[in-house]
Amino acid sequence: MDDDTEGVGESTCPPAAADRGASSSAGGGGGGSHGYTDIAKEVFDRLLEKGNPEVVADPPAFLELLQCHFNRLPLSYAIDVNVDKAEDVLLHRRILNECADPEKRPIFHVRFLHFAPASVDSQDNTQGLSTSENGNCGDSQASTLRGSEPTEFEPCEGMEDLSLTGKKVVDNSEASSSRRDVEILHIHEIIFSTVDKPKLLAQLSALLSEVGLNIREAHVFSTTDGYCLDVFVVDGWDTEETDTLLQILKETAARNHASLSNPTNSAASQRILELQEQIGDSNVDRSFLQIGEKIASGSSGDLYRGTYQGMDVAVKFLRTEHVNDSSKVEFLQEIFILKSVNHDNVVRFYGACTKKRKYVIVTEYMPGGNLYDFLHKLKNTLDLTTVLRIAIGISKGMDYLHQNNIIHRDLKTANLLMGSDYVVKIADFGVSRNPSQEGDMTAETGTYRWMAPEVINHKPYDHRADIFSFAVVLWELVTSKIPYENLTPLQAALGVRQGMRLEIPSWVHPQLSKLIQQCWDENPNVRPSFSEITVELEGMLRHHQASKGINKHSKAKVHKKSQR
Repeated sequence: MDDDTEGVGESTCPPAAADRGASSSAGGGGGGSHGYTDIAKEVFDRLLEKGNPEVVADPPAFLELLQCHFNRLPLSYAIDVNVDKAEDVLLHRRILNECADPEKRPIFHVRFLHFAPASVDSQDNTQGLSTSENGNCGDSQASTLRGSEPTEFEPCEGMEDLSLTGKKVVDNSEASSSRRDVEILHIHEIIFSTVDKPKLLAQLSALLSEVGLNIREAHVFSTTDGYCLDVFVVDGWDTEETDTLLQILKETAARNHASLSNPTNSAASQRILELQEQIGDSNVDRSFLQIGEKIASGSSGDLYRGTYQGMDVAVKFLRTEHVNDSSKVEFLQEIFILKSVNHDNVVRFYGACTKKRKYVIVTEYMPGGNLYDFLHKLKNTLDLTTVLRIAIGISKGMDYLHQNNIIHRDLKTANLLMGSDYVVKIADFGVSRNPSQEGDMTAETGTYRWMAPEVINHKPYDHRADIFSFAVVLWELVTSKIPYENLTPLQAALGVRQGMRLEIPSWVHPQLSKLIQQCWDENPNVRPSFSEITVELEGMLRHHQASKGINKHSKAKVHKKSQR
């Protein structure tokens, strides 16, 4: 992906392939894109090298399909991909495509992987379930992706280690000094896909346990359009044959876990109903709304300049061809939050319409565009006074949001809009969240170059993830550079999760440099709150302005003496 486009677009993660180069502008900010192009290309090259018929038939078209597949899935999927077994990616893509048909859900796919000695693997399972960096979950030793460091992942919720079962065979190895019994297990892989929803892993864990399977590894992913792709490595089925196991899984799921295949119970559908009830009736009279030129396009929406009852406004439309449960939730979530906020550093909301098929949001028009374009496309370099004024405005707006229990989850320069006299307002609340809505947040949400390590690692996180993102914004303000501009977004994310941070130039104000480092600390508890950040930034600005005033006064005195 081109670095100039990585920070822009709507707040949907990631953008559709056709819109990845789009730019956001004055009326609304942008969302993240994943930058999986490099991984997709490696898989493509390997499949082409092997003469895969799907690739050979139309290489350019297939590469685009492959990139779309990676763009549907989170960072952890790209990390797990084993390019040597590129055919697995095709299998996953086919399974997700089948899952789009409600008549075929849920999807189960079972295959035998290999044999494994229980005496070795039982030791591996003593500390609970974990995932590996390996693209093929069945290998007993995880291979790292392109030389990256192995990463420990948290155990998946609701899953427990179960006792190992299997056959006993005699080990006649020449290396053994005596004959000994070794229990050999059949290792299988089960891939599952259906509509994503809360508590799904707990249900799947219970299902596999009921069938008598022991979970050895789990690789679980959620797509951007509301489906799951869950890969389990199991033992407990004592034959290489898989047809019977597949049938038992389907029958048990239908008998004991009917909700696994019922899309009407999806979290997204339920959330849409809740949001529509909370938002209430439309309060935009379309007869007073005049639409002008298009000023931005994102993954699921278009932004236009317009007028409403004589005011300059920005009008965001949810494009009809991208209307699905996921896009509706984001759009309604943004309306819900915009209706509830009122602050000088948050974009002003004028109204919305959700009654017709084409959803509309009307907000104030910000003539300066977004901060990303201001810094990186217009090549503006800011003095310390301007940096501090902009930073204070952002910090005050974010402090207001946090005080009202709103986590932005995609804070970046593309989502910060410029007005006159360097007034900056926070925009794009499509992925924002009130923590009290559900349990712990672990979803990978936001844009990689600004994303906190706990979010990248799918660990529970809170409002302090926004503070990490603010540190990157501060770094942009003082340097006018694109974060990690020599890395792809994916490479940047891998670096951040391993402790890499941006280099702060030596000429940056030492107090500001220290604040940036505190805000992007690995430990969220070390990061200051936005109220503390605001106080510190305001103190810096006062001290800097006083220092400049003293200098001017001194120079004036010198000038008068020279005239005498």
